[in-house]
Amino acid sequence: MDFFFIEYRDPIFGLIVLFSVLLLIAVLSYFWGVFSLKDQKNSIDKFVSKFQSQSQLDPKYQNMLLNLDIDSNSLGVLAGIFARSGDFNKAISIYLIALKKAAKKGEKEFIFLNLGKAYLKAGFIERSTEVFLESIKLSTKNIDALSHLGLGFEKLRMYQKSLEVLDALNEQGVEVSMQIAYTKALEIKNSNMEFSQKIAKFNKLADEFNLINRMILETYIANNKDINEIKLKPNLDSCIDILYLNDGILEGDEYKELYSAKGQNNAPISDFNLNLLKIAKANNLNATLSFSYICNECKSSYPLFFYRCNHCARLGSCAIIPNVIKESDENSIAF
Repeated sequence: MDFFFIEYRDPIFGLIVLFSVLLLIAVLSYFWGVFSLKDQKNSIDKFVSKFQSQSQLDPKYQNMLLNLDIDSNSLGVLAGIFARSGDFNKAISIYLIALKKAAKKGEKEFIFLNLGKAYLKAGFIERSTEVFLESIKLSTKNIDALSHLGLGFEKLRMYQKSLEVLDALNEQGVEVSMQIAYTKALEIKNSNMEFSQKIAKFNKLADEFNLINRMILETYIANNKDINEIKLKPNLDSCIDILYLNDGILEGDEYKELYSAKGQNNAPISDFNLNLLKIAKANNLNATLSFSYICNECKSSYPLFFYRCNHCARLGSCAIIPNVIKESDENSIAF
């Protein structure tokens, strides 16, 4: 019987078999790549047509940009100029055209990422999450796309999905402990839990993100609870606006200057604005404090307090700036 299988022990026959297998694998890989690219292109075309029908760019300009010999990178730069100037609708329209022209994986990743950012800044949150998901399909470890996807889920109050994205970032070595604590705190804040349950859960997260102490203060006031029962009291810098407008008095040396400015004690004051307010009140002048809110990262200014900057998305970057102003007399306002 060995006589019939002797050719299988021939080294030349073994090499022929090996090269045949390698050739077969190469051919299959080639056809798989061709069909894969074709499916990807069809998928992108469907994706573009889904959103392009709502484009605010004139159809003749869309056709012109599609037919002109302009590559996707140049269109991406043009769209970026519109995005930086705040014209997100035009930026989105051009990014969609660029996506149709993109051939390389890197080009598609770049356009998907910036298209998602444009949708996010324009306020189309659900669309932005769809775009970032498409971007992640191209590159599952794209940290920028994952970060913005988590932000989109957070804005949509899909906190569990946001936490899943943060876990994926954590596995890649990105420091997200503060963001995880904040997302969990938002979920607690917007839940139907009883007051005591909320406070207990907030307390467990306070070490990871110190502004959770402000959330605790807000929760006590919203539920008409005694704020002096708070175990983890917030820093004055992070809640001076709340305490100034609230009628209650939070006990502690850190808060004495504020209440001295309001005329509720005689403690010495080192802060310029608080001292100015106290002097004005001592001289029977109609003065009060107004507050502005500035991001320490991008210097954007807002009329209300924020935990996360709406412009640069930095967490915990809000600086509360008190200013002494003349108190308006509501009786003198003409309605």
